[in-house]
Amino acid sequence: MKEITREMIRIYKPKRIDWMGYDINSIRDLTYHHIQKKEHGGPFTLDNGALLRGDTSHEYLHIIEYKDLDMYLYINNILKQINDQQA
Repeated sequence: MKEITREMIRIYKPKRIDWMGYDINSIRDLTYHHIQKKEHGGPFTLDNGALLRGDTSHEYLHIIEYKDLDMYLYINNILKQINDQQA
């Protein structure tokens, strides 16, 4: 697990669900999702991250990215709003 993910877990203290509403079975399941993609200059920072389950919601979000880019951007906007409210 990346240090930024550990830091977000410490700050946001997720209990039952990740930021897309998927059940958290274990904190170790959580991954860092770049809201602004790293290949587009998105940094590994708290304000550019979302906590998602790596084995479900994170993978699903990237499937959505390839199938429906507008929906992917819409969801990322929601994740940014969640991030902004929790900071």
